[in-house]
Amino acid sequence: MKRLPLLTLALWLCATPTLACVGKTLVIGADRSARGRLVAQVIAILINERTGTTVKITEFPTADAVHRGLAAGDVDIAVEYAAPGLARLGLAAPDSADDAVRAVRAAYQERLNLAWLQPLGFTDPGDAKSPAATVVRKDTLKKFPALSRLLAKTEGVLPDGLLAGLTASADPARAAREFLKAKKLI
Repeated sequence: MKRLPLLTLALWLCATPTLACVGKTLVIGADRSARGRLVAQVIAILINERTGTTVKITEFPTADAVHRGLAAGDVDIAVEYAAPGLARLGLAAPDSADDAVRAVRAAYQERLNLAWLQPLGFTDPGDAKSPAATVVRKDTLKKFPALSRLLAKTEGVLPDGLLAGLTASADPARAAREFLKAKKLI
């Protein structure tokens, strides 16, 4: 009978959005670009500091490799651009950034069971109509129900100019932590 309260407490801790479940690790996929590394650090530090969840960043040689890891279930969270996301699915990018986000969000949900969250504020360096957003596996959102609300706090906070300055840092983790503190996100 003494085990029932302990089990209840353990289940409550895992279900409480601001607390982490022991033994669960989120994997963030990032390409090896300065942007990829910095944004992965921002997301990892935000999640770890706000929830206590263990977060691991796995680097891939290209954005396509990150996407394959996400689709295969080896990655829980990644940052992708709208136009390449649509192109991976054989879809043309619409004329506006907002339309591109709507189209990629619907296509990823329907075809890949991936949740395309709100744009982070920066765009693909080669295509200003291709906003970047955090993409999360739907099963990850079920395991971590508060994750989408937490990641929503990053909506629009990394405009291109600010991101360019942050990526110039020799230490992406330090730059990400200082950025999150300055924005009062941690």
